[in-house]
Amino acid sequence: MHAVRCLPRGRRRQDGVLAHGVTVAARAPLHDLAVCGGGISGLALAYLAGTRGVADVVVLEGAGRPGGKIQTEWVDGFCCEWGPQGFLDNVPETLALVAGLGLDGELVRADDAAGDRFIARNGRLRKVPLSPPAFLTSDVLSLPGRLRVLLEPFQRRGALEESVFTFAARRIGREAAEVLVDAMVTGVYAGDPARLSLPATFPKMRAMERDYGSLVRAMLARRKSGGGGPAGPGGTLTTLRLGMQQLTDALASALGAGVRLGVPVERITRGAGAFAVRLGDGSEVAAKQVAVAMPPGAAARALGELLPEGAVAALQGIPYAKVAVVMTGYRAPHPFAHPTRGFGFLVPGRERRRILGSIFCDATFPAQAPAGATLLRTLLGGARDPGALDLSDGELLALARRELDHFLGGDPEPDFVRIIRHDYGIPQYTLGHLARLDEIERAAAAIPGLHLLGNGFHGIAANACVVEAERIAAAVAGGA
Repeated sequence: MHAVRCLPRGRRRQDGVLAHGVTVAARAPLHDLAVCGGGISGLALAYLAGTRGVADVVVLEGAGRPGGKIQTEWVDGFCCEWGPQGFLDNVPETLALVAGLGLDGELVRADDAAGDRFIARNGRLRKVPLSPPAFLTSDVLSLPGRLRVLLEPFQRRGALEESVFTFAARRIGREAAEVLVDAMVTGVYAGDPARLSLPATFPKMRAMERDYGSLVRAMLARRKSGGGGPAGPGGTLTTLRLGMQQLTDALASALGAGVRLGVPVERITRGAGAFAVRLGDGSEVAAKQVAVAMPPGAAARALGELLPEGAVAALQGIPYAKVAVVMTGYRAPHPFAHPTRGFGFLVPGRERRRILGSIFCDATFPAQAPAGATLLRTLLGGARDPGALDLSDGELLALARRELDHFLGGDPEPDFVRIIRHDYGIPQYTLGHLARLDEIERAAAAIPGLHLLGNGFHGIAANACVVEAERIAAAVAGGA
C-alpha cells in the first residue's frame, strides 16, 4: 500500500486526487470505504456494506484485537463478558446479521429462571413485581408509593425534553422514581437519572405518553399484544454459545485482511475526490467514503480539522460513565444465604451503597459456568461513584465482596476472580443530547461521504449499533 502524503494547507499537486492541502500519489490505492473503529458498529457496517456491493472496505482499529467493548474470556469453565452480556432477540437487523454469518444455530436464550429480578430496598433485596396484582401486594414500594403509581393515568403531559427522573417523578411519583426508575437507569446506563435526557435514553417512554397519554395504558396495551421473555421487555436476552465475542470474531473473520489492527486513527481530512485518514504510525489511507465508528471524544479529535467548531464541541460534550466489572466464581452451588436464582439485582442510589448491582450469570445462561457452580458479575462505579475506579484490584474485590455479603448474606471465598475497568464505559445521553446530535449530524451531512455511528449517538445496546450500521451501510452503498 502506498501512503497518502499531506501537504501544507492550501497547496495542491497536479497529479493529486485531493485538494485543500491533502494529496494522494497517483498509484495509492483508493478504498471505497474506510471504517475508523473496529467495535461492533464498525465491523457490522463494514460487513453489511460489503453485502450491498461496496467491494473495497478497510477497517482501521487502534487496539490489538477487534470487537471494542465486546470481549469474552473463558477461564476454567467460567465465562467473563467484559461488555454487553447479550442482546434482545426482537430486532430483525441483529437476527439477520447473525444468520448471514451462519451463527443462528449458535444462539442461546436466557434461562426461564432469569425472569426474576431483584431490587434493593431499605438494605434488603425485594423481588420486582411483574404483574399489577403482584405490584399491589409488593413491598418494593411503600403503600403511599404504590397508590401514587395508580394515579399515573391522570397526570399531565410534560415538556419535550426533561430528565428521566423529572419525567418519572411527574408520572409515577417521587418514591417510584427514586426506587424503580433509578434502578432501571443504573442497570442500563450506570447513570444519574436526574441528568439523563428522557427522549434520548428512553424514547419509547416519551412515545407511550404521547400515544396513550399514560404509561399504564400503554403497558396494558402492550400486554395484550404479547410481552417479553426472560430478562428482557419485548424480547428474550440472547447470547451466543461462545459468548458475545463470537459475533464480533465472526464479523472480523468474514472481513479477513480488510481489518487492520493496532492502527489508531489520528486525523481525517478531505479533498476534492477522497478522504485521507492519518494513522498513528504516520501512514495514511485514502478512501472515497469514511465512516467514523469511534467514541465521540476520539471522533472529535480525529475530525477536528474537518467539522466546524460547534460540531466538534458537541462530540466532546458526550460524557461516559466509568464502570468496573468484578467477576467472582464459586464452585459451590449455593454459596450465599440469599438464593442466586434470577437475573440478578440492582441497587438504587437512595440506598447509599457503592455497588450498582450484580448479575447471576449462571442462572441467566447456565452454560457460562461449570455445572453446579455460581458466577456473579458485579458492577461498581458509574456516574454515582466514579472514584471506585481509582481503587486497586484488591480494594475493588474487597468492596465487591462486602457489598455482596450485605445483600446476599455471607462472604464465601471466590474460587475464581477477574476484574476489568472501563474508563470510557457507557455513553451518557445527558440533557441536550438530541440538540448536540442534531448539530453533529447536520455538520456531517454537509460533507458528502462522511458518516458517524456508534453507541455514543442513537443507542448504547448492541442491537442499536447493528440497526445504525444497517442504515449507514445503505447510505454508503447509495453513495458508492
